Amino acid sequence: MINQRVSRTTNFISWLGSILLLLLFSYLAWRGYRLNPTGDVLQRWVLAFLASELLLLTLLSEFKRLIRGLLQEVQQSENLKRHAQIEAGERLNKIASQLPGMVFQFQLAPDGSSCFPYCSEGIRDIYNLTPEQVKHDASPVFSQLHPDDAHLVYDSIADSAQQLTLWKLEYRVQRPDSEVIWVSGRSVPERQADGSVLWYGFISDITERKKIERLKDEFVSTVSHELRTPLTAISGAIGLLHGEVFGPLPQQAAQMTQLAQANVKKLQLLINDLLDMDKLIAGKMLFDIQPQPLLPIIETSLRDNQSYAQQYQVSYQLQAISADMWVNVDSMRLQQVMANLLSNAAKFSPPQAEVNIIVQQQGDKALIRVIDTGCGISEQFKPHIFSKFSQADSSDIKSKGGTGLGLAISKQLMSHMQGEIGFQSEQDNGSEFYLLLPLASTAELPEADE
Repeated sequence: MINQRVSRTTNFISWLGSILLLLLFSYLAWRGYRLNPTGDVLQRWVLAFLASELLLLTLLSEFKRLIRGLLQEVQQSENLKRHAQIEAGERLNKIASQLPGMVFQFQLAPDGSSCFPYCSEGIRDIYNLTPEQVKHDASPVFSQLHPDDAHLVYDSIADSAQQLTLWKLEYRVQRPDSEVIWVSGRSVPERQADGSVLWYGFISDITERKKIERLKDEFVSTVSHELRTPLTAISGAIGLLHGEVFGPLPQQAAQMTQLAQANVKKLQLLINDLLDMDKLIAGKMLFDIQPQPLLPIIETSLRDNQSYAQQYQVSYQLQAISADMWVNVDSMRLQQVMANLLSNAAKFSPPQAEVNIIVQQQGDKALIRVIDTGCGISEQFKPHIFSKFSQADSSDIKSKGGTGLGLAISKQLMSHMQGEIGFQSEQDNGSEFYLLLPLASTAELPEADE
């Protein structure tokens, strides 16, 4: 097509040039003949015209050859690029076919429409769809979201698009045959020139992992319940022996009962934490949430945990910048969260250190900060700090004891009270854990007695 256009263009230039040369030399020959009316004059101008015409044709032929050469190079370059793109696409498809789940590009347009410009064949395993079915419209995928998880998925996509932050979510897919599977998605967004947002990521099937987790939780729950009753009996018996109810014990026996009693308390703490986590996961933990002043709850937590801090020669210092704040909480559950933060701060602080507790208002929320000068948290451990059974690998830290469930339980408790828990830390430079709780509105506060 391009060669035909070039040929037609050069032919047009050739005819136009010939006509212009003919007119020019005809005019010059006419003027020369008027000045010198002889046959030699006409003959010279005719020869000049023929020579010019020959030169024009030669130049046009060379020009045509150059243009065709350039076009061939451009076409070869385009063919190479097209071939490279096809090879890259084939390589990507081969790699994606070996990955579990689906690799995708998801695009959200400013008008709210969405599609998957690229999707690996793994979409067949997740949604029973083909890449072509979602290339221009993502609705077939969204129609398979589990009804209880659909809003969660929509909200997470909207937040990721607005803030351009990592999208990461676990949710359920309900297939057309009513089979329900669990999937885990993760992708990174980029803002495009047209205002749309394009995510690059993958989705994998985690149904088996969820089944294993459920079996593990059921096993832990069963074992915890079965151990609680005999452990209580053992604790009571050891307590009677250690209290010398049945008479004095030899010194060595007294030391052994003291050691047994300490270890029974550790086992009771572990079982209580396991049962709390089990109730939270199952949604069976009861909360008595009501508006109440925050500072008395914090002060009670400090008094209850003071003896624990003294074991590590650490003291608590309370600073109430905003004292008259009311929050909607379950006071016992908030004290449980505070006990975990205070005990961690005490046992990881050096002797004679102070742990500062600051209570202040931040916008429409109450902020509680627990600041220590201990060993801090490593960068490798930070992503796992709120995970179940998570403990840093340092032998010195593990010697401090603990179940690895305290912070995981605290995070769940804060979530049920519409609050947040977070931290800031540098290794060898202390840590700060903070709690954020929405302030109770004026309408929620109890009326003052007259």
